[in-house]
Amino acid sequence: MNNRRKLGTLALLSLILTVVLLAGCSKSAAPSASPSESPSATATPSASESATASASESPSASGLEGKVVFWSMWSNTEPQAKVIEAAIAEFKANNPAVEVELKFNGRDINKLIKPALESGQQIDIFEQDPGAALANLKDHVLKLDDLLQQPSVGSDGKSVKDSLIPSLIEWVKTLSTEAGLEEGYYAIPQQPYAVLFFYNKALFEKAGITAVPTSWEEFLAACEALKQIGADPITFDDAYRDLFIGGYFGSAMGSDWTDSLVKDKTGEMWKDPIVKQFASDMQQLQEKGYLSKKIAGNKYPAGQQDLALGKAGMYLNGTWLPNEVAATAGPDFRWGSFQFPTVSNGNGEGGLQGLTFGAQGLLMNKNSKNVPAAFELVKYLVGKKAQQEMADQALAIPATLDTEWPAPLAEAATAFGNAKVNMPWGNGIDNGGDFSTGTVIPVFMELATGKLSPDAYVDKMSAAAKKFYGG
Repeated sequence: MNNRRKLGTLALLSLILTVVLLAGCSKSAAPSASPSESPSATATPSASESATASASESPSASGLEGKVVFWSMWSNTEPQAKVIEAAIAEFKANNPAVEVELKFNGRDINKLIKPALESGQQIDIFEQDPGAALANLKDHVLKLDDLLQQPSVGSDGKSVKDSLIPSLIEWVKTLSTEAGLEEGYYAIPQQPYAVLFFYNKALFEKAGITAVPTSWEEFLAACEALKQIGADPITFDDAYRDLFIGGYFGSAMGSDWTDSLVKDKTGEMWKDPIVKQFASDMQQLQEKGYLSKKIAGNKYPAGQQDLALGKAGMYLNGTWLPNEVAATAGPDFRWGSFQFPTVSNGNGEGGLQGLTFGAQGLLMNKNSKNVPAAFELVKYLVGKKAQQEMADQALAIPATLDTEWPAPLAEAATAFGNAKVNMPWGNGIDNGGDFSTGTVIPVFMELATGKLSPDAYVDKMSAAAKKFYGG
């Protein structure tokens, strides 16, 4: 699942450290699939105002009734759907007077939700990436600040807000003002994700690699070791090419600089020494055979399948990857992950302190006629039991504190611990719009496949930026 997103900057190291200390061993994010629908489900009564929630039983409430409509971003065949259905069944057992209509839209929800809301169709709860949703649907989202103070389901003594990973709930808050809304909480994070290099531990051991690389020099040494055992050290496909070039520039210079690079109207920033260094490093990766020869033609998900099949050693992707390729990799595949290695000669704004992370979100329609029952259902969906099931069944990082992460993502906790700054998707490399998609990424592929020398790359990008922004 490709979640390209402008994430707000977070300098809350203490919050993220809290995540790591409290969340324990780490577990991963979510899958992708084709859209579909499932039959409506009916739900049961629960208590919006009850303060008796405990870790072992859900709060019980009477008085909730009416109908709640929930649009999900998952298809009904995905493991997330099964967890959602189970959470609704539990809600139903406690709230028998509430009817719940559940619709699994798959990823088509991204194009269906806005017309549906604008037409006045009843949708009380819906799932989307919060950054995109708040920017696109700001006239339809309900502010949740007061509701978040209600007791959580399954986290004894905690409010809904206090039961969630602090860095994530505060990240959602930063998105409100960026979208032009009054500051506050308009989404509840669920299924967090981070962008990391995923690697095959068995191949690393066979190659004699005893520690994950943290610097570019160590990264090159790992590539050579993997090459010696006959594996392609690095692979990627067309859906995630931006992560590699963005990862390099973000590690060297930070996301603000990368954002400025792709928006530079003069083309002069492309003559910065770090761009020439990047081009030279890419030439080295290509000439030494560290990049899979398939990358030129790899169509998603070809690259990640090669990783799952043991043909490639490393692949830069989101924490939903292990779940997406679970059928190919099998239960015995040993997953590892690490951040993009630190690039030398940068400006001090990048390195391991920056991490692209975020979450999917639950949002509510501000025109809902049944907010009490709808939010009570939300509490079950982000309750500790449902979030643990997301970790166990969907290999998703749980959004709640004191919840065990999935084993394939255990090493992701290190990245969360290192991070001080929340980076946007691709570290800003996609922020040039058509220039990024139509020029930056295609010319990067010319470089990565040996069609351009470092000097030619610099000259071509500088001229292309000047021409594009010059009209």
